[in-house]
Amino acid sequence: MDLLTVREAAAMLRVSQVTLRRYVASGKLPAVRVGRNVRIERAAAVEFVVPTAPGATATAEPGSELPSEAKLFTRDSPFWELVGFIEDDGPTDMSSDKYKYLAEAYADLHEE
Repeated sequence: MDLLTVREAAAMLRVSQVTLRRYVASGKLPAVRVGRNVRIERAAAVEFVVPTAPGATATAEPGSELPSEAKLFTRDSPFWELVGFIEDDGPTDMSSDKYKYLAEAYADLHEE
């Protein structure tokens, strides 16, 4: 039984230590406690990584709903009515003169 620390397992899986701890807390990645520390079996970490093939379809977890076919956003979609719903007047004075406002604010803070 080859046990890895959280740091070693995170480096091996190329994720952050926080992400790895979330996997352990959610039960996605089995781990054991050794005193106050968490250890992950190397075999469990290797099994956790599942390669995906190009064009593979996603599988749904039990209890989750996954549409059988993804639909493209077309003009027939009811959401098409929302396109252009928000009228945009372009950049505001604040966004176009951002650096001018920042320079003025910086100068005001540093006046003596």
